[in-house]
Amino acid sequence: MQMAIGLLTTGLKAVTGGGAAATTTAATAAGGAAASGGGFFSLSNLMQGAATLLAATSQINAGNADAERYELAAIDAEREQPLETLQGIQRRSSIKAELAESIGDMDTAYAASGVDLSFGTPGQARTRAYREADYALTADNSTQQTRQARLTERSASYRRMGQRAKRRGYTNALVTGLSYGGQLAGRFG
Repeated sequence: MQMAIGLLTTGLKAVTGGGAAATTTAATAAGGAAASGGGFFSLSNLMQGAATLLAATSQINAGNADAERYELAAIDAEREQPLETLQGIQRRSSIKAELAESIGDMDTAYAASGVDLSFGTPGQARTRAYREADYALTADNSTQQTRQARLTERSASYRRMGQRAKRRGYTNALVTGLSYGGQLAGRFG
């Protein structure tokens, strides 16, 4: 049983970065144990062990791929924030341009009809236009801040999901290895 766990651990180290030395050690140990005459290393056990090792590797790689995908989504959400700032500036500039054009049109219309622009109805209309533009600018600024906060939250959420995906891959690989170890222990224990 200790030999099986040692081989499984060595195999996982080889897959996850232990390198060629760990693989060579595992192969040497497997060959030595098979040569010693133990019935532990039958062809079916070795094939099942290799399949288990490949399954564990695949689960780790899948977890890492999911984590990378979530990290890229987080980076994309972060990169949308400056774009949102630029769009907010453009919207507010458009509101200010519309205000200026509206006041100009009102002043032209009142002046053409011979009304004094310094007081009365033209002054009230101008004050109302400024107030409406101020409301629109404030609302747009709040909208921009809300959108940027959502992008920040989305980025953080993607990063958390990436960490969970990576942990899930390693956990699944561990469970697969332990399941195989349990099967071997049941056969030879």
